[in-house]
Amino acid sequence: MLRWYVIALVIGVAGETNAYCQRLWVYRRPIYPVLNVLLMFGLVMGGLASMASQLGLATVFAIGFAVGVVYEIANLRWLHWWEFPGERLYFLRGHGPVVVAISLFWGGVPLLVAALESMTRGLFWSP
Repeated sequence: MLRWYVIALVIGVAGETNAYCQRLWVYRRPIYPVLNVLLMFGLVMGGLASMASQLGLATVFAIGFAVGVVYEIANLRWLHWWEFPGERLYFLRGHGPVVVAISLFWGGVPLLVAALESMTRGLFWSP
């Protein structure tokens, strides 16, 4: 599980750094991106990636997408950890399209983690 967690953390840091530089979304407190990387990327998506061989890639993507939808809607309604400036993401406008787009990204994260874990197995950790 540790390998998937580490890879997911690296993806999370890269993603959040990219989003910060492009100002794709803005966090309301400095602790929130840290929590997002540790919990959502590392724990949830890393854990989901570790089950890819048992569940299958389509199922892992679907679960990641569903978790992403719930997480993004929870942020809009209750958490209020981040916001999309002007309710837009690149050419997408409004909460609905942004939630769907970001949730597609969330669905892809565990697939990317699983692929990177498979590619780096033996390089950084033993099989």
